[in-house]
Amino acid sequence: MTTLATGQFERIAEIAMQRWGLNLTDRKRQLVSNRLSKFLRKSRFENITEYLEHLESEADDDDMLVFFDLLSTNVTSFFRERQHFDYLEREFYTPLARGDVTKPGRRIRIWSAACSTGPEPYSLAMHAKEHLPDLDSWDFKVLATDLSNSAIEEARIAMYPKKMLENLDGALVRKHFRRGTGSNEGMVKIAPHIFKLVTVRRLNLMDPWPFRGPFDVIFCRNVMIYFDQPTRARLVSRMYDLLGPGGILAVGSAETLSGLNSKFRTVQPSVYVK
Repeated sequence: MTTLATGQFERIAEIAMQRWGLNLTDRKRQLVSNRLSKFLRKSRFENITEYLEHLESEADDDDMLVFFDLLSTNVTSFFRERQHFDYLEREFYTPLARGDVTKPGRRIRIWSAACSTGPEPYSLAMHAKEHLPDLDSWDFKVLATDLSNSAIEEARIAMYPKKMLENLDGALVRKHFRRGTGSNEGMVKIAPHIFKLVTVRRLNLMDPWPFRGPFDVIFCRNVMIYFDQPTRARLVSRMYDLLGPGGILAVGSAETLSGLNSKFRTVQPSVYVK
């Protein structure tokens, strides 16, 4: 298979929109074609027509999640888009550490709403550990969610190629990672004191959310680029409701809430406050 026919791609785009709110434009047609071609060579399906008929008539949830993995891109890294972490250090952790701001019950909740394979939520936990010296005395938790089964599995294992740490400070690496040995040579694993701070769950952002919050910080980065404007507006409104007063929302550096009629206040590019 070279490139999906227009009708085939339209059927795929309709499934993606109905199930996950993904807005697949024609620019994605070749990418989707390439991924489907690779998948079909190893599958039991003879061709794309047979696979589409299966998706539209008899696929179960597991089948659909396999299909979602074909459509999604899990690009991530530790401390990606550093300006968001710098904002948290300056405006969230520093006032808490100095005692300028108090929180009832010393409770902090952070949500990584599209955690991919896990570097983002583990970065958030490491960052808190670095900037709240008495973090162990706080009720601190990071919720990490994603829809992709393969990404969630990797996030729960929390083991990564050593090369992913090349741009991180050596002292940070020594404190918060453990070097793999034997069959895991060349890999690193998140240290237990960081791993225990993160809870990983599978979640479709379009579904009802099985938690109430309130959250202090939500990272929903590089996700809304896949949604149309009405879907983005609904998502942002739901996240606004889930944040406590003064709560922080970080989106991808290529994303904006402009034009969504949002209640958020802009504090710097791609960072918003309730």
